[in-house]
Amino acid sequence: MKKIDFKVLLPNVITLSGLSFGLSSIRFALESDFNLAIVCILLAGVCDVLDGMLARHLQSESDLGAQLDSLSDFLSFGIAPGLLVYMSIFNQESSIGAFACLAFIIFSCLRLALYNVRLEASKSSDGAPEHFFTGIPTPVGAVLILLPLTHSFMGYNWAYENLSFVAGYIILISALLVSRIPTFSIKRKQFFVQSRLAFLVLFSVIALSIINFLWVTMNILAVIYLLQSHSPS
Repeated sequence: MKKIDFKVLLPNVITLSGLSFGLSSIRFALESDFNLAIVCILLAGVCDVLDGMLARHLQSESDLGAQLDSLSDFLSFGIAPGLLVYMSIFNQESSIGAFACLAFIIFSCLRLALYNVRLEASKSSDGAPEHFFTGIPTPVGAVLILLPLTHSFMGYNWAYENLSFVAGYIILISALLVSRIPTFSIKRKQFFVQSRLAFLVLFSVIALSIINFLWVTMNILAVIYLLQSHSPS
């Protein structure tokens, strides 16, 4: 019997854990537990970051892992947030809301397909790797379309009174997924905090903020990301 190589297996296990969180998000959305549904999507995002980091660190990147990652991303950051926003904000009664959420899911699929094509092309290219993404990454797009829902958790119910605006906002984010606009990528550029102590302090502040002020922190980090995306070089 062939011995199991846990070095190769571990990143895929984390990817499947992220997929499980995405499926759980759909379940909680169907049960109208929208807070927990968003938390599951965020946990899927953590898994999405960890599996890639581990695969690169352990030098265990594989074609299977890449395909699993794309499938997991589509469910966790395409289908799950689209369904969640439709069931929570549009209450299954808005045609324009259904169109917007469907557009987000479809464009998420296109985004991941285009990313895979570019990834394969980069393997045979001798040029220097780009230090930014093209278009908004699918996990970021998922967080951005969830922001109006997080506002309701903070007591601001404007989204329920402006369904057409929210639908237009979702369609805009959907278009940005497949745009040619360069956006900030923390994976592809050197982190701006060089000191280990400064990094630990920053990480602790962000972690404590997420634990105690999750919805506010989500919105602040989203704004910081959008501001950083204007300077990808």
